[in-house]
Amino acid sequence: MTDTLSFPWPIDLGLTVASHGWVLLDPWAWDPETGTLSRAERIGERLGPVAARQSGPDRLAVSWDGLAAADAAEILRRVARWVSGEWDPAPAVAALAAGFADEAALIAKGGGRLLRGSSFHEDFVKTVLTINTSWAGTVRMNAALVAEPGGGAFPPPQALIDYGEERLRQTAKLGFRAPVVVSALQRMLDDGTIDASGNGHPDRLGHDYLVGLKGIGPYAAAHCRMLLHDFSRIPVDSVVVAHLRDRHDTNPVDFVASRAECGAYLGLGYRLMRLREKFQVPDLPAY
Repeated sequence: MTDTLSFPWPIDLGLTVASHGWVLLDPWAWDPETGTLSRAERIGERLGPVAARQSGPDRLAVSWDGLAAADAAEILRRVARWVSGEWDPAPAVAALAAGFADEAALIAKGGGRLLRGSSFHEDFVKTVLTINTSWAGTVRMNAALVAEPGGGAFPPPQALIDYGEERLRQTAKLGFRAPVVVSALQRMLDDGTIDASGNGHPDRLGHDYLVGLKGIGPYAAAHCRMLLHDFSRIPVDSVVVAHLRDRHDTNPVDFVASRAECGAYLGLGYRLMRLREKFQVPDLPAY
């Protein structure tokens, strides 16, 4: 089955995919030749592939198989979340125009969106899997979660909790992250900050709330908040420290002070600066 998602502003799927490493984590798949982003999704008892590709500067063509026609609204909601379809880029363009002029122009063309999972809890768990490990370790742990408790899709909160700390630690090899995942998901469910499907309430998942969860520090909280469109902080880890030192001869504190005019969008400006430095970002193609 197929449908179309239309947005009131440009959204570039390729730039969104390139925004950070999420696309390399199961169940994502990206075909650069066709420009198709896909993954397995579970809705109720059904499991099937969902795919999106660019069909215009402000449109995505969405297709799926193995899921019911009645699931169309939920499928489109999930795809829209992948690309932050509800996020209005205009305030970010205005805020970054002075301190990050090239990055502001990139947002205006449809960039500036970080690829997100189908629910907040997926982004939260994947962030936990980046703590104190190599990227290869993150990829391996995530694949284990999708393979067994997820059965091919990313597992919902209760499935991870029921899988249990011991199997998360020993079978999925999460190590010290196992109790963090179990306790944090249970508390968020109990507090009502996420629902049974893992969808979060951004106004109740503030930075202070997140750092109050067991095992969640400033880096993980800031990263999760960025995926909720709060760009006021840079998620500072060893990679950020090394990048600013080696590429810009500065440190996070001084870098933040030097771009204070960017205000609530400083973290996004920094993320896009990294993206531009890493890739030769193309102009949007003509459709």
